[in-house]
Amino acid sequence: MRITYKFGDRSRKNLETCHEDLQKVLNLAISRSKVDFGISEGHRPVERQYRLYLKGASKIDGYKRKGKHNYFPSLAADIYIYHPDKTMRGKIDYDEVHLSYVSGVIDACAVELYECGKIKHLIRWGGNWDSDGIIKFDQSFQDMPHHEIIEP
Repeated sequence: MRITYKFGDRSRKNLETCHEDLQKVLNLAISRSKVDFGISEGHRPVERQYRLYLKGASKIDGYKRKGKHNYFPSLAADIYIYHPDKTMRGKIDYDEVHLSYVSGVIDACAVELYECGKIKHLIRWGGNWDSDGIIKFDQSFQDMPHHEIIEP
């Protein structure tokens, strides 16, 4: 039996703040992934961006330099892993193994949609910024939940 996941209300609302290409990719990815996930953030106000910068969770302050989340529609989306059991969800929501799996599904969906002309941009992942296939170890800054639009 194949389980097909779909986004909940909060994830759909967050996804609606994102660029059309991100929406298409993430909607396809959730229907194909064997791991359920949600959208924790799309558009991010500059004030929130600055707070994340001050905490060291972002290298971009939002004022001197805008981040991809700061545009509207947002050029980035952050994901989390979802599980209906709250105890399990707390263990895996930002687990790198689960995020890596889902990010691979997202990347494959983006390539497929791009190659058939349904989107105009590819997607880059914060666990492999340089897209060289080495995940995490050669990144100076990791953002495993982050996916953003890039020019082809």
